Amino acid sequence: MKLIYTLIVLLILNQTSLAQESLTTTMEKRARELHRVISLDDKEQWIKFIKENYTQAWIDKQQTMKVQSNENGNVSTSKEEMKETDKLEAKAKMFARLHEDFGGSKIISIKSKDENLEMVLNNGDGLIGTFKLRFDKNKPYLIDGLGIEAGN
Repeated sequence: MKLIYTLIVLLILNQTSLAQESLTTTMEKRARELHRVISLDDKEQWIKFIKENYTQAWIDKQQTMKVQSNENGNVSTSKEEMKETDKLEAKAKMFARLHEDFGGSKIISIKSKDENLEMVLNNGDGLIGTFKLRFDKNKPYLIDGLGIEAGN
């Protein structure tokens, strides 16, 4: 009887481990695909990627871009709300900006913890970008949040 309970516990632990591995693997695949797609100069591919890899809630969310710069010790911040009526069009504009800054970049690191992933990119001109992605905890583990910090 103890053997049966031990086997059941092992099966449950194995399933939990496989589910976590599947989440982590999927997150890393989506992050690498994001990197590949922003290197493309193709709006249709950006939109296709967004539709296939982001949650509908994220797609429907109003997009805000906050830019902070530090020149000679003077910090300035600007915040812009993308007022596109077509949310996909607004997201495509964001991808165009990412393409300008990080097209052709190299992945420096990818680290994941729980449903969060951090990917660091270097564009070769001294610009480093830290992409912070949050994923839905449920399959198919779509991207549900994106934040980007860039600096030299």
